[in-house]
Amino acid sequence: MPAPADEERGVRGVDVYVRSDADQLSNLVAMVDRGELCVDVADRVPLAELSTVHAKAGTGTLPGKVVVLPVVA
Repeated sequence: MPAPADEERGVRGVDVYVRSDADQLSNLVAMVDRGELCVDVADRVPLAELSTVHAKAGTGTLPGKVVVLPVVA
């Protein structure tokens, strides 16, 4: 399914395809453990607050990478 875009607001949709690769994931974890790979996370928000993240992004006030936490049932 194509990712939706909103040209009026300057939003473009991008399709991303990933593959499950345990060896590659293990290598990434090892790189993080060795300090060779660092991802700076500015905030972690629950999925219910995703609209707030979009609003901040729209106003240019998003401080950096945001991890959206899924709802755990």
